[in-house]
Amino acid sequence: QFRLPPPPAVDSPRDRADVAEVRAYGAVDSTVRTAAQTETAQFWFQGSLVGFTGPLRAAVTQAGGSAARRTALVAAFHVILVDTQIATSDTKYAYLRWRPITAIRATADPQWTPLHATPAHPDYPSGHSSYAGAAEAVLTAFAGPSAREPFTATSPTAPGVTRTYQRWADLTKDNVDARVWSGIHTRTADEAGAVLGGQVARFGLARFASLLG
Repeated sequence: QFRLPPPPAVDSPRDRADVAEVRAYGAVDSTVRTAAQTETAQFWFQGSLVGFTGPLRAAVTQAGGSAARRTALVAAFHVILVDTQIATSDTKYAYLRWRPITAIRATADPQWTPLHATPAHPDYPSGHSSYAGAAEAVLTAFAGPSAREPFTATSPTAPGVTRTYQRWADLTKDNVDARVWSGIHTRTADEAGAVLGGQVARFGLARFASLLG
């Protein structure tokens, strides 16, 4: 139902650009990735459900309203994220696109190593970015494009680092960038994931409308 179109053909101009970006910015010994980009990659290396608990809590506590509506948001959020994972896996295993590490080692640099270890499932689309796109859509439907006030996020994979967010879209953007800078996803896979997550969320939100209205 939500399966994405195929990824760019291997060795197409878009594919070559994607792989070149990951090779340069996602290498463990990258000379072009900035300290801020490395920190973003490390921060969002955390699991998605963990990473979005803080934003969800901010939306629930700041928005006010009835306890029933806030409870419905939490329920809708988690149901939609589970559905997003199902849709993501469907597309991943329909196309079986190799990860950047495989593409780079097979065609350019047999010794290339990413900043973070590559997960054992296909590249396209990115699960983290799919979750981010879904979360953004759900939180936007509930609270508008931004939290009422800035909130602070933390990460178990970046101890001592805090990030301040207000716009839900900024969470998605950081997830898209982070997976490239980690060396584990192409930008196409990340951007497609965010689109997929949004599609699943809008479908799910229509079914929760009576509870969230």
